[in-house]
Amino acid sequence: MAQLLQDLHFGLRKLRKSLAFTAVVVLTLALGIGANTVIYGVVDGVILHPYPFPEPDALVAVGTQYPKLGATDVTFIEHMSPAEYMDIRDQAGTLERVVAWDMGNRQVSFGDVTENLFTGFWWGNAFETLEVRPFLGRGMTPEETVGGDAVAVLSHRVWETRFGADRSLVGGTIQMNGSPYTVVGIMPPRTTLHGMDLWIPMGVSPDVFPRERRQFQIIARTADGADLDAVNAELEGLARRTETAWGAEFEEYEGWRMEADTWTDANVRTLKPAAFILLGAVGFVLLLVCSNVASLLLSRSGTRRREVAVRTALGAGRSRIVAQLLTESVALSAVGGVVGVGLAWYGTRIVADLLATVPFLAGTVELNPRVLLFTAGVSVLAGVLFGLFPALQMARPDIQGTLAAEGAGTTLSRARNRLQRVMVGVEVALALVLLTGGGLFLNSLIRLNTVDTGFRPEGVLSMRLTLPWEEYDGPAINAFFQELEERVGGLPGVTSVGVGSQFPPVAFSRERLMTEGMSVTDEGQLPVAMATLVSPGYFAALGIPLLRGRSFTELDVENTPMVAVLNEAAAALLFPGEEALGGRVRTGPEDPWIEVVGIVGNTLNQGLDAPTSPEVFASHRQVPGWSNQLFVLVRTQGEPRSVLPAVREQIRALDADQPVYGIRTVEEALAAGTASHRIAASALGGFALFALLLAAIGIYSVVSSSVGQRTREIGLRMALGADAPRLRRLVVRQALAPVVAGAAVGLAVALGLGRLLDGLLFQVTGKDPLTLGGTTALFLAVAALASFVPALRASRLDPARTLREE
Repeated sequence: MAQLLQDLHFGLRKLRKSLAFTAVVVLTLALGIGANTVIYGVVDGVILHPYPFPEPDALVAVGTQYPKLGATDVTFIEHMSPAEYMDIRDQAGTLERVVAWDMGNRQVSFGDVTENLFTGFWWGNAFETLEVRPFLGRGMTPEETVGGDAVAVLSHRVWETRFGADRSLVGGTIQMNGSPYTVVGIMPPRTTLHGMDLWIPMGVSPDVFPRERRQFQIIARTADGADLDAVNAELEGLARRTETAWGAEFEEYEGWRMEADTWTDANVRTLKPAAFILLGAVGFVLLLVCSNVASLLLSRSGTRRREVAVRTALGAGRSRIVAQLLTESVALSAVGGVVGVGLAWYGTRIVADLLATVPFLAGTVELNPRVLLFTAGVSVLAGVLFGLFPALQMARPDIQGTLAAEGAGTTLSRARNRLQRVMVGVEVALALVLLTGGGLFLNSLIRLNTVDTGFRPEGVLSMRLTLPWEEYDGPAINAFFQELEERVGGLPGVTSVGVGSQFPPVAFSRERLMTEGMSVTDEGQLPVAMATLVSPGYFAALGIPLLRGRSFTELDVENTPMVAVLNEAAAALLFPGEEALGGRVRTGPEDPWIEVVGIVGNTLNQGLDAPTSPEVFASHRQVPGWSNQLFVLVRTQGEPRSVLPAVREQIRALDADQPVYGIRTVEEALAAGTASHRIAASALGGFALFALLLAAIGIYSVVSSSVGQRTREIGLRMALGADAPRLRRLVVRQALAPVVAGAAVGLAVALGLGRLLDGLLFQVTGKDPLTLGGTTALFLAVAALASFVPALRASRLDPARTLREE
């Protein structure tokens, strides 16, 4: 310890004497370590520990997959029926404390203001399953969830922001959809599932719902001694028994499966690939920073070689010298880590704002003890990485040769230059990998932003409105929205208005469809399409073109013949090789036939990065009571949000207690669906530019150092007749040799890693020749420029003066 403290004191004193050099190295390290801290903070807070629940590995979600319905992945959101929940609750011995919930919206009054809260409707005791205690009060009892008292549990954030953290609220009542509910508890901080701020009982028993009503989620704890393998084996047996018992009545049970996963993994599985790609990329940035700093230390080693030689002559062993030099490197890296934490504090705030645009994203991005411990480890590791090779190179045991080389020599300088060129090659390889990755994501993002959506999203404002069943029946809902459309359509600046149960890219409602004589598609799957309720103005508001037939009119109302409009994908699915106009569809054997009267163009109704889904449109005025939640879509001549106050005023005029929520433009909704692409492209793009800058600086410094050591040689060449252009070409050619070698290695690594990016890219592969070729050409051009500047300086040397000074 005494030796370590001595080395640390001496190292810090040396660093203080070279403040400019120290500042450059510390800033370089701070950027690299800070970037690693931010990205690891994201991985820790969003991927590894997004939920504050005890024993997270024992908390599981159950998902389902229906191959007969064309499902290729296991789904964990709004996928399971109450009957299936009861089967698991009653028959799965490897699971206990099984609870289920549905998601929806409820209007809660806060004084004179009514707001819409995202709500969970529960069966069972969720707090017992999650193993958390309410911050105040208690949770709901299982008896209350199937038809007991009207009770409610509020999220901690709503309790703080809307009720002023009033503790007396527990035991009091709130008005929800116009009815009183007793507040029995307040959730702990951060205890939200999918952003639900209000938990209330389902209010009815699960057995009142039909088996095909699949809109619920399930969460449970594994029983003592059971693991996921045992749970999944039992769920597979349960699925097969269900298929045997119900397969004749419900064809979708053919080959279906249930799968359990930890609650964390079930919710972050789609984010994991992008998160770990970013973690790998920022690791490359750290390696590049270490390589760059190692080159800087090597260029500085000439000024310290005599000092090291004298220490060795006085009896210091090689290990003692290496220990001293590594202590200095780790001290440098530690200071860089401290500054990096400061930069990361700002970075995490920026990233948290970006991640807030990703729907259903849980967790927080913060500099918690785990992240700070990671940063400390990275700082020490970085110090060892960039300090080891320069330390070994400087601590060579040839004392006499070292001292002689300081006076004349060339041998050790050439060895140092060789090592510097190797480090340049490493920098180039790492930087090119990052540059190609950034180029691929940028290419992908450009393609996403220029893809044809099939409609006109610009200039459209969307908002959602939920009318409570307690106050509105089906005809009243229709009348409300019809009058609202008429009022909003007459506002200045509004060109068209429509309502719909969903809109591109907000897609959540699907139905199995039947046509006359058709039970399965050519692929043997049951035909499934998005089912959307719309008003006559819906297609005009979104700019969806009518291709054939007609759209809905004011005459398509209740008690008139049912009509439907299909998109092209639905027409091809339901009427392959036939004309869909005049055809008939229905959603079930007991449901009425609906005549197809129009065909509209395909839209990217599942988002910019997903293929068009078949979609069937019905008039909400013909089916009163089917849905009480509709989106209002307003097309404007100017900025869409400018009409929002006027729209709110019209809604208040109809019913002052009905708030709108989910307010955003359609362009914003499209952008939210590609938030992960934008975040990945922005991060990798920033890493790539930083890598390009570091590599250029490294190349420039090595060439400058080489030119400075070769002034005598350059003077002799010029005295013997070498002209300036030839000299510049010589210097640049020699400088580019390690660059080309490193670029070849980097390009090979980029090609090898490209396949890992394929699933995250849009309309471009990880081996896209245009992107790889373009980024390589850009890098070589920057490298040539970085080496040309010192070459130009060398070609302007005065040979007579140079030789005289030598």
